[in-house]
Amino acid sequence: MPPRKRILLSTARPATLAAASRAGADYGVSDQPDWRSVAWRSRLRAVTIDGRRVHVVDIGSGAGPPVLFVHGLGGRWQNWLENIPRIAARRRVVAFDLPGFGRSQLPMAPISIPRYAAVLERLCELLELESVVMVGSSMGGAIAAEAALRFPERVRRLVLVSAAAVSITDFNPAPAAALLAALARTPLGTADGVRAILGRRRARHLAFATVVRHPTRISTDMLCELVGGRGSSGLAGAMDAMVSHDLREQLSAIAQPVLIVHGRDDMLVPAADAVWLSRQLPDAQLEVFEDTGHLAMLERPVRFNDLLEGFASR
Repeated sequence: MPPRKRILLSTARPATLAAASRAGADYGVSDQPDWRSVAWRSRLRAVTIDGRRVHVVDIGSGAGPPVLFVHGLGGRWQNWLENIPRIAARRRVVAFDLPGFGRSQLPMAPISIPRYAAVLERLCELLELESVVMVGSSMGGAIAAEAALRFPERVRRLVLVSAAAVSITDFNPAPAAALLAALARTPLGTADGVRAILGRRRARHLAFATVVRHPTRISTDMLCELVGGRGSSGLAGAMDAMVSHDLREQLSAIAQPVLIVHGRDDMLVPAADAVWLSRQLPDAQLEVFEDTGHLAMLERPVRFNDLLEGFASR
């Protein structure tokens, strides 16, 4: 009999509302340049991959290898707003909406992690990115790892943030899918409802506590950007693809240097996954952020950007 699928993978539990005051001075503090000062519209473009439109932000220049950001399930390129301006100060940076998310069209073929990895390869070709530092968050981590295996010449270095690449195959997606469908019928399903929730501290904490450790310490405009990808057409297909894709037997073949970043209190992907992952990879550096949830790159952006910049520059 196959092992029973789990509803929750992590044993981490949400912080209390009062704990936000003890989160540390760096929690939720934007790095510089501030993302709000960037004229993003002038940096946006669309490319065509497999007959479908893919939306891209392309910014920065410099001698260092370009950085390519890959968002996770239910996300979009704006998940990296706290990171793009700082990294783009010294090198070219590309972030995009995966097909079926954000403003990118749903792909014609069924969604799978290998097909998403092929999209990364095609995107690099179209944008003339020979070899990149590829940064993937959650499901994006699994996609980035797959790209490193399938297209090693494209991936110079790899950064995995709360990567859904180890215990995710033990996850039962049915309850999560039902919850997401139910949320679409709550105030979180509308822009006005989101604004109303963000204006109330307790409601804000309850709405986001499974994703970030201290929601009341994250700016309201950042949280608005974070939920902007709700209701994406690719959500169900991507969730099934993520759960059915098992990378564990192939991890030792990833030869590139890898930086692993994980929040100690990640409620979606266990921190133990990051420890196990670091032991399977031939050249891995593990950084665990204390008192941090699933989105370390926007919960503690200054520390994350320091690590990423140093890792990319070696």
